[in-house]
Parts: sequence; C-alpha cells; structure tokens
Amino acid sequence: MKPKSKHTALGQKHSPQRARRNTEDSNVGTASVTLCGLCGKHVFHWAVLRFRWIPLAGLFLLALSLGRPDALKPGAAIIRPEPTQEVQAPKVRSSQLTLNLTQPTRAAFAQDVRFGQQGLTLAEAKQTATFISQAVTVPLDSPESFLALAAVWSAITPESTEAVISVRGSADGLIWGEWLELKVDGDSAAQPGERVSNLLFLDRQTRYIQYRLDLSSATPQTAPVLTGLRFSFISPGATPKQMLDQIRERSAAAGEEQAAGSSYFPRPPIASRVDWGCPDGESNPRATPQYTTVTHLIVHHTDTPNTASDWPAVVRSIWNFHIFTNGWNDIGYNYLIDPNGIIYEGRAGGDNVLGAHFSCANSNTMGTALLGTFITISPTAAALTSLKSLLAWKCDQRGIDPLGSAFHNATQLNLTNISGHRDANPSKAPSACPGTECPGDNLYAQLPAIRLDVKDRVLARPLANVSAASYSASALAPEAIIAAFGSELATTMQSAATTPLPTTLAGTRVLVKDSAGTERPAPLFFVSPGQINYQIPPGTAVGLATVTATSGNGRIAVGTIQVAAVAPALFSANADGQGVAAAVALRVKADGTQIYEPVATFDPAQNKFVSRSLDLSPPTDQVFLILFGTGIRYRSSLPSVVAKVGGVDAQVDYAGEQGGFVGLDQVNLRLPQSLGGRGEVDVVLTIDGHISNAVRVNIR
Repeated sequence: MKPKSKHTALGQKHSPQRARRNTEDSNVGTASVTLCGLCGKHVFHWAVLRFRWIPLAGLFLLALSLGRPDALKPGAAIIRPEPTQEVQAPKVRSSQLTLNLTQPTRAAFAQDVRFGQQGLTLAEAKQTATFISQAVTVPLDSPESFLALAAVWSAITPESTEAVISVRGSADGLIWGEWLELKVDGDSAAQPGERVSNLLFLDRQTRYIQYRLDLSSATPQTAPVLTGLRFSFISPGATPKQMLDQIRERSAAAGEEQAAGSSYFPRPPIASRVDWGCPDGESNPRATPQYTTVTHLIVHHTDTPNTASDWPAVVRSIWNFHIFTNGWNDIGYNYLIDPNGIIYEGRAGGDNVLGAHFSCANSNTMGTALLGTFITISPTAAALTSLKSLLAWKCDQRGIDPLGSAFHNATQLNLTNISGHRDANPSKAPSACPGTECPGDNLYAQLPAIRLDVKDRVLARPLANVSAASYSASALAPEAIIAAFGSELATTMQSAATTPLPTTLAGTRVLVKDSAGTERPAPLFFVSPGQINYQIPPGTAVGLATVTATSGNGRIAVGTIQVAAVAPALFSANADGQGVAAAVALRVKADGTQIYEPVATFDPAQNKFVSRSLDLSPPTDQVFLILFGTGIRYRSSLPSVVAKVGGVDAQVDYAGEQGGFVGLDQVNLRLPQSLGGRGEVDVVLTIDGHISNAVRVNIR
C-alpha cells in the first residue's frame, strides 16, 4: 500500500477538505499557500513552520501490526477490567403507605361507590363506579434519580367484574401528570389473594400522588370489592458518574471465557451487583443461594418505562420492589439488560443460581429480563445483541440446542429451550402460578428469529476485537484501526494491496452491525487464520456493535465492541501498545531550519526498539513531538485534547487524521523546555474525557 504524500503544519494539513473541517485548529501563525516540491500539491504554511512528509513515519507504520500476525497472541486478546477504586453505592430508600378501604375516605371525586365492611365496592344496583382520592403526600423526601411506585391490593372480583387502579403524580398538588394504569404482575403475589402491580417511574420532583379506582360489573347482581390497598415508594438513589463510567468500561471489555467447564463461546461482559450498586453487595443476607441445572432459558421484559436517565437506578428499584414489595429474598431475575446493551447480574450466587421469575416454576431455568415494556415497540438493537450473546454463551456452556425443545418438569410442559415467560401460561402444575403477557407481544414475536441467531452464534467462533494501537477493548471509535483475534478467520494470509481498502481479502469478510441496526462491510488491511486487521466502517453509530467475520470456507466468528465517538489510542514502536512511542520529533531552529529526529532506535541485543533521548536545548530551539494513533479524529474540538508529557501539560497544535494511511491519526505536541533532563517520561492524551494508553519518550 503506497502512501500518499502528506504535509503537515502545526495546526493544518494541505487537504482542502481537511482545512475546512478543522478551521478551529488554525491558531498558530499566518497562512500562505505554495506548491509542494515533493508532490506538486498546494501546501498550507504557518509562518516559517512547515511540516513536510515524514519518511520515518513509514518505518513505524510497518510496526503498527498491519499485517503482523505475531503482534499479539490470540490469548492475550481476552481483556479483563483493571481494578478500580470502590465507589460508595447509592442509598436506596423506600416507604410504604397502607390505606383502609373499609372506612369512608375523603375523595376529590366519587361516583356510585360505597364503603362496606369488606371494602370499597359499587353502590347498590350500579354497574360502574369511580373514586379519585385527594392528594396523598409522598412519604419520601427528595427521591433520586426518580420516584418508583408500585401497589399491592386485595380484591374480590367475581366473574365478569373488574377493579382497575391508576395513579398520577404532581410536584405541587395543583398540576397533575397523566393517569398511569397499574397492571397486575401475575408472578409477584406476596400473599394469597394479593395482587401486585408493575413498577411505575414518576419524576423526581413528585411530591404528591392521586389514586383512581374504577369498578365495573357486567350485571347488577355482582360487584367487585377492593378490600385493601398499599403503595410502595422507592428512591433508588442517583448513580455516581464514577460508577456509571466503571459499568461502561467493564461492560465494554472483551468477553471473559467461562472459568469452569468447556464452554467455547465466551461469557459476555456483565456488570456485577457491586458495579450497579446493590445494597446487599455480591451476597444475599436473607437466604442461602440454591442452584439448579439449567435446561431452559426464559426471556422477560420488566414491564417498566422504556426511557430512563439512570439505568442502574432502575435495576436497584427492581431489586427493592422484589424484596420489600413482593416479599422475595432477592431480585428475581438472573440477568437484566438495559437499552444500551449493558448486562447486569441479578440474583446473588453467580451462575446457575435458582431465580424467581417463571410463574412459580423456576427449577431448571435461567431468567433474563430486558428493561422496558415491549408490547408494541421493539427492544433496541443493542439490547437484543446482548441478549443473544448471553443466550449463546449459556446454550454453548450447557449444550442446549437453541432451536430445540424439552420437557420442563416444574410446569409439566414441553417447552422450547428458549422460551418467553408467557409460555408457562398453559401449565396446570399445582405449584405454578401462570397468567402473564410477558415478555410483551413485540419481543415474544421476535423469539423465533432470536433462536436462529443464537444458533448461528453457538456455531460461530469467538472474535476478540481490540485497538491495533493500544490493544485495549474498552472502547473503539468509528474509522479506527482494529485488530481482531480468533481461529479459522481466513484460509490463508493476505494483505491489502490497494486503496480504497477492499472489503474482501482471501475470501474473508467482516461485517459491523451498529447499535442502530445498520450493518456495514469493514475495510480490511490484513487477514490470516488467527488475526484480522480492519477499519471500523465510517458512519458506525456509537453504542454496542456486533462484529461478524466470515472466512472463505464459511467459518464464522462473532464478537461485540463498544463504539464511542472518540477512543484515543497511541501506537508504540514495538507494536504492543506500551513503551517507546511510534513517533518522531521535529526540531525548529531559530533560523527556521527543520530537523527530524527519531525518538526510538532498534536494539539488536534486545530485539526491540528502545528510546533515543531528545535534547531540548538550546532554549532558542522549538521541539515538537509528532505522535501516531487511531480513534482520535472525531474529537469535539482541539481544546478538548489534553496532552501530558511526564505529567506536564504540552501544547497540542493538531489532532486529527494523518491523511496518508487509512484510519491513522496524528497529534502534534510542542514540548516545553521545562521537561529537559527528565529522562524517560510517559505521554498520555485525554480527549473528551477518554484517556489513551501511555507511551514513552526519553528527554535528555
């Protein structure tokens, strides 16, 4: 691949398009335009500082693992999260309010109701009635991040009668939100005869609620009776930013292989109970975990709102609801998945722990709930991707056929191995408590396609994707250069010989399906049986994405990546993401003379590059460090790029596309004279809050 000639100024490049895209970088000197003597193109010049094409960059680019199958052994691609500082879990608060419906209660509105010895019912000879309470003060001060609410009630509802409960909230008792109907959760009865609602979320400013009771009967001879009503209020606490960042970082890490057993498909990243701020931590002080042999995988929705500003807080709300409203000893689901695709550990005890989620027939099941309500709308592509990865891991681990079915003893039903919660509804087993619409009509209708996709994943090989510069998998950016590791990825070794890069090499193709559900072919640098180097396709949306590699003989490998707008990664001279930088220095003398100096030299005895010291003297010289990386070009602005050299701020004059190589970015730093004599120092970038790997230079 022959690079194009490229000239660089402190804040600009000669590409007219590049000049337009980075006008905010033009902060050094005054511009003039001349013809380049090397390539014949127009070149921007800033005063006397003119960066011409750097031949040494080509040498370093040979070491960027582009076509380097030995740059990282496949086993090293399993990324485990670094230990992080423990963050104090948010305080979860809850309170309950019990209402006596056998005594007359003042109402804001009441029509055709009466209070009797058993409770609230229809007035004599009436077939419909409505009761709206006065404003009820919420018994929790300053809920965070929202106010969660559920209700438990006892009712006598003869055939052809109905009792419906709705609530609405207000910040001042004057202006009210819309009425929200409380739906019965068939799995959640804490006591015989009780009915438990789904969980609602109200604005954190809510200080008052009203409840509305609508009673109806098909005949005047029968009437429903509400005998008791209790509201549960939950403040799940606001999740600290550091905790949110840790969840994102750990969930973006490459999947861990299952520690026990012979599972080949990797366990996807999962946020632990400590990660999401469970008040109990990893354990369950109320009960000893019980375990089961998993034969069936049950899909749920949580029947909660589809939007939230704080998803870990939603998980904490469900934990509190299951324990203190339902009366269970722990959260019922084994796993929960938010719309961003983050998987949360549910019930304490780890893999194969017995949950409480499948119509009182939980033996031999693993329950996974998608956060939200999916009756008419679909879960996000990211949530579905994580669901499929989780199910594929468990199917592979337990030898479960995703397309098969088997007898489930607890329900006494022959169930598909991947079932929806409602598949237990026909059960006549004495211990079962069927009767649910979960996981919602839309999600339930997608289960056949989910089973097929899970089957494909189980048959596929795992694919670990990391930055080709830093070898980090925590986040990867659109148009960044990626190294993917696996087995049987290609039938032979081949490198790209042309630009634009091909999307097929030696019969191997890579497809990236982003969080918006759009699938694009990836440009390929290099393929081999154990490694593929590719570029994340332009236009890939941020969020969780699925990467599928198909070799010329039809072998499939699948992995997931977390795509962020920027994910700064710096190349190192030894192509291992650390040590001496893949960089060059430019010395500009007082008379305008420019001298390029290497920052690394090859040591045959060590068989690797080692640092070569840079001399910052005399004070009249200006010395610039030119770094090469990837995942940098979509920074929000030049001021958002912060460079530290040996802990000292270094002025950033340019950060963007290098221009001569696909996916390669370049950063130009002005080295301060105060660094003189420091020896080997780290160079680290922080861009829009994302921190790069550290590389090193030696300053004499």
